[in-house]
Amino acid sequence: MTDLRSETLEALRRYAVRYQESSHHFATWMRLPTTDGVALGEILWAENAGDPLSAARLRLRIGLTSGATNALVNRLEERGLVRRSRESTDRRIVSLRATETARRESSGFLGSRAEELDTALAEYDPATLATIRDFLDRFADVLPVGEPT
Repeated sequence: MTDLRSETLEALRRYAVRYQESSHHFATWMRLPTTDGVALGEILWAENAGDPLSAARLRLRIGLTSGATNALVNRLEERGLVRRSRESTDRRIVSLRATETARRESSGFLGSRAEELDTALAEYDPATLATIRDFLDRFADVLPVGEPT
């Protein structure tokens, strides 16, 4: 493997480790168990992207069984951080929404980092960003996934 390829894989590994560490720190900031903090982060991310998660989609993102995911959502709901919302024309679909409390409490952790990420992305032209997106999508597609046991 060429040096540039090795360096690229190392940079990707470093990012993955930092992302995971950041998820742990976020959970600690929010005074949540790690899995609950990761789930809340996914709910906030999806909602900010305009595509709120259902419990089933959250389950796939965090790798839990449906029963464990339901218990997790119940804990977040009891803490006042998440609410369930029926907003689809299919009334069986329940969206998970972060509460104002969750947004307020998480903003202290996420606030400046979002701006820093946006500034970093702004340094690249659209063609480069498209290449980076393609690279990350291709690498994500190579990683093993499966149903939680």
